[in-house]
Amino acid sequence: MNIQARETSQEWTNNFMDSCHEMALDHIKPHIQKMFENCNIALLEFAEKAQSNASQIRFMEAGTIIRKNRASIESIFYQELKQDFTHFKRLGNHATTTRQTDPSGTGDSKEQLTLISKEDTDIQVAIQNMVASTSLGSTQELTGIKQRLAVLNNGRKLRITQIPAGPEALARSFHKAIEELVLEHQSKLIIYLLFDKFVLSETCPMYEEYNERLLKAGLLQNLKYEARKNPNTPQPRRKTEQQAPQSPNNNPSAADDRSTSSGKSLGDELIDDIIGLMSRQNPDTGHTPTNPVPQIELVSAIHRVQQDSGKTDELDQTALTPAEVVAGNQTIDNMIANLSAEREQLFQGIDRRRLPSADTQMIDLVGMMFEYMLNDDGIPNVAKAELSRLHTPYLKVAIIDKTLFTDNSHPAHELLNSLARASARWVYEDNPDRGIFPCMRKIITRILHEFKDDLDIFTELLDILNTSLHGLDNKASVIEKYTRQAAEGKEKLELARLRADTEIKGTVSKHNVPGAIRKMLGDVWRDKLVFIYLREADADQSDIWELATQTIESILWCVEPCSTTEERAVLQKQHKEVYKQIRQSVDTLRAYGTSDTASELSLIRQHMEAAISTADLPAAPAIKDDEPAHTSTQQDNTAAIDQKKERSGSHNDVNELTPETKAAMAELDTVPFGTWFRIHKDAENTPLRAKLSWYSQLSGNYMFVNSMGIKVAVIKHRELANMLVSGEAEIMVEEQRPLVRRAMETIRHMLGSEQKTET
Repeated sequence: MNIQARETSQEWTNNFMDSCHEMALDHIKPHIQKMFENCNIALLEFAEKAQSNASQIRFMEAGTIIRKNRASIESIFYQELKQDFTHFKRLGNHATTTRQTDPSGTGDSKEQLTLISKEDTDIQVAIQNMVASTSLGSTQELTGIKQRLAVLNNGRKLRITQIPAGPEALARSFHKAIEELVLEHQSKLIIYLLFDKFVLSETCPMYEEYNERLLKAGLLQNLKYEARKNPNTPQPRRKTEQQAPQSPNNNPSAADDRSTSSGKSLGDELIDDIIGLMSRQNPDTGHTPTNPVPQIELVSAIHRVQQDSGKTDELDQTALTPAEVVAGNQTIDNMIANLSAEREQLFQGIDRRRLPSADTQMIDLVGMMFEYMLNDDGIPNVAKAELSRLHTPYLKVAIIDKTLFTDNSHPAHELLNSLARASARWVYEDNPDRGIFPCMRKIITRILHEFKDDLDIFTELLDILNTSLHGLDNKASVIEKYTRQAAEGKEKLELARLRADTEIKGTVSKHNVPGAIRKMLGDVWRDKLVFIYLREADADQSDIWELATQTIESILWCVEPCSTTEERAVLQKQHKEVYKQIRQSVDTLRAYGTSDTASELSLIRQHMEAAISTADLPAAPAIKDDEPAHTSTQQDNTAAIDQKKERSGSHNDVNELTPETKAAMAELDTVPFGTWFRIHKDAENTPLRAKLSWYSQLSGNYMFVNSMGIKVAVIKHRELANMLVSGEAEIMVEEQRPLVRRAMETIRHMLGSEQKTET
């Protein structure tokens, strides 16, 4: 069949495109189903890690919304996808029609995928990135599809954005399907990322079959495609890559694990660069020995060194507790010297001249990686000493499997990264018995004693480590939650007391109140207002608060001695009704507090009768005769406000702050909870690594917790700003790249710099 030689039959084209539509659905539907199956799991994981109850609720609500609207989302998505195929068929029916109007929304991506809402910028970028990545991952197939479809389109050239079921069309259809969902911004972004992971990243086989169908139909059978390399373009996905689930900000280096246009991973290229630089620095290592040491012999020699190291370690460590290990910590220089000694011990057992250059380079590379680890400031020294024991076993791993450095999913590669990351967070230099150190020691000891040549042990130990870390994470989350709730509860109680004091003092200041009544209001009714503030959702805006304050006003009105005959007459006329209302209110408010309501009512009645009869009862002792009644309250309120300002660092002397302190205070206002700080208490002690967990709006205090969620420091706003300026505190930028990747990049840079120096 030679469609290029004659005019295309529109009926055949329509039937052919319908079959392509069915093919696309067959590929996409299982992945859409898998996306929805994993959607709720992902949102629940985010809910568990949320920093606030409100965020947790939003993630859980998002899962409910997606479940309820799943059928509608799928319907709209498939309908939009079908519309793309329908539109393409219409283009073929009208040879003179250009695509100036685009009812299906399949126009230029820059126009169609620009979201209106300003807060949706992240989503727009996510869509553009996932479309670009998918397009690059299937560049050859999509180019072939585009050019072959142009034949069916009567020779009119298509943009890649106009390919039915192309990456742009899929992303556009999905955006249309969920754009009306009422989802919080972060939750919606997660849904887009899940669509990218479970659908777009799995489209390569579909485009291969798509292109194959067009080829079998006789469309441009001799078409050849040559990729043009552009170093500035994003890296495409590997077709066989199986990505693990991850949160939006959890793994910024994930893009580094994608393949280049040549099919070689960035990890492979990194190792090639390092080996090349090592070869240029040591030309003698490039020779091929005539009688090379067999791998089994080299592995056996390394195993003997490992056994000797394990025996020595067992003798050294058996009688020591972790605390004693800390006290006897070696210096970094000594640790590095021990690594060199282990390698020298290895070379004593074999003829170095018979070692293949590849093995020599691997041994040197492992040594450099462990030296990098020992110089990593983020890992406590006690953990470095423990991790350095893995040097010899990892020499063996590198010889057995040279993908150790390049394969991120290699169990030994992943275990070392996880141990280093866990050490930075969960090892306590002053108390190694806590945290992950005991588990680390058991894992490393098992490697030294049990690892021969079977790499499966690393998979088993990685599972053990992950289980232990998961337990620590859960425990820390619970402890931090209770720590934060306790601080919030204390804060709310203080705020409730301040609000109750202000209300009562402000009301009492307007009246000449008998001393006993003043005491009752200051004790009993203050407690009632505090209870109301704490229990009621609307606090001082609730109906029950209004009832309490109105009752206080009524009590003051009826017990205040009358100064004129007219006031006494009004009181005599209304006192029974007012007292009845007070009694009803007291009964209603009985649940707020533990006071004796009968005594309260008796005291109120006694003073009310005294006010009517102008009998002499003790006056209010807190107010002097020559002092306005409201003065003390104004002073109290002013003092409370000043105290609050002073705590938060916003007192009248704020203008006296240095520009550096003002800038630091402004920066602190933008620092999110969960940010880690390094606080230097003094030069003698190890700096405190603490996480910002909570901020008091009332006192202006920042609360910090350690990795276990336990409160370790409370610092005032201005004081913390001054500490940032002086260097006593610093905001830590957490390194997201794993240890092995950082080590390899540093080694490449170091070798490259040395090469430049030599030349």
